[in-house]
Amino acid sequence: MTAILVGDHSMAQRSLHRMPAQVGHGIRPLPAFGAQADWSERALQRTWRTVGGLCVLIGLVNAFVPVLPTTVFLLMGVWAYGKGDPALRERLLGHPRYGRSLRLWVERRQITRRGKVAAIAGISVSGAFTAVALGSRPLTWGIGAGLVGLCAYLATRPEPQPSH
Repeated sequence: MTAILVGDHSMAQRSLHRMPAQVGHGIRPLPAFGAQADWSERALQRTWRTVGGLCVLIGLVNAFVPVLPTTVFLLMGVWAYGKGDPALRERLLGHPRYGRSLRLWVERRQITRRGKVAAIAGISVSGAFTAVALGSRPLTWGIGAGLVGLCAYLATRPEPQPSH
């Protein structure tokens, strides 16, 4: 029996090639490779647009209710839209209020001094709340070390040259 299963499988392949396109059980054969790729590409683009939309929505809500940082979610939205909908990405990069900051980061990896101060202040407040809520334990110290590292990273990013 093992010889039949492992041995010559060409008989099984020949019988599959002779199957009609649609059998009585209603299962259709897979579409051609190109058609499958088109469908999966569209699904992937929809997924990236959805991720981008959720990030932008969270970012815009946080612009009015300061719970989480706005710019981080808008940057994630720009990234996701870049993969799923470049027109929405450009629209977000051209936004009158947030577009300049987003474009500075995306194109030059620069952060304005005002952005650095706001980000570091927000991270510091979050770290303080975390320390109070969790108390002194290894997790708190680990989170604190990560936040200090993040603040150092932000502080060392280049700033844009002042425009004349």
